[in-house]
Amino acid sequence: MKVKVFLHGYFSKFHEGPIEVIANTVAEAVALVTPQLPGFRPNAVRGRHRISVAGCDKVEDLYRPAKDGEIHLIPQFAGGKKGGYLQILLGVALVAVGWFAGIGWLVQAGALAFLGGVAQMLSPAPSSDDDQKKSHYLGAADNTVKIGTRIPFLYGEDLCGGHYLSFDTDAIITG
Repeated sequence: MKVKVFLHGYFSKFHEGPIEVIANTVAEAVALVTPQLPGFRPNAVRGRHRISVAGCDKVEDLYRPAKDGEIHLIPQFAGGKKGGYLQILLGVALVAVGWFAGIGWLVQAGALAFLGGVAQMLSPAPSSDDDQKKSHYLGAADNTVKIGTRIPFLYGEDLCGGHYLSFDTDAIITG
């Protein structure tokens, strides 16, 4: 089935106009288009591009034929977490009170609280690896890695810490 893939947002810089591919499902069309365009290659800072397909709200929708033979790829907005609303409301209230009372420092504090709430909403939430067991017996190692992490080879001179490739000891003291 012939499908037209339209790129929206900053994806439109990757290719002008629609891209025509022959695919049976939406996922197959996306898999055909994204490796072909250099703009979809992962970035060293941001990583892979997050793609949202218009009309596909569930994973099951990706494995159905495209509606009307068209697929619209949109950049997915990725924020951190849902927090920060209270801080934004507090900041707006402080700005309003400071403005009407004529207190300059209160307006500044409210503006900072507002911007901090916005930054909290947009920044990614940190992930914690509580289940990973770390050894405290080796001293202060510069690098800590999980099993399966790629280990780069360095050529020339560079200052970096080493990796312990095979060390997983749990000491249990019974007495």
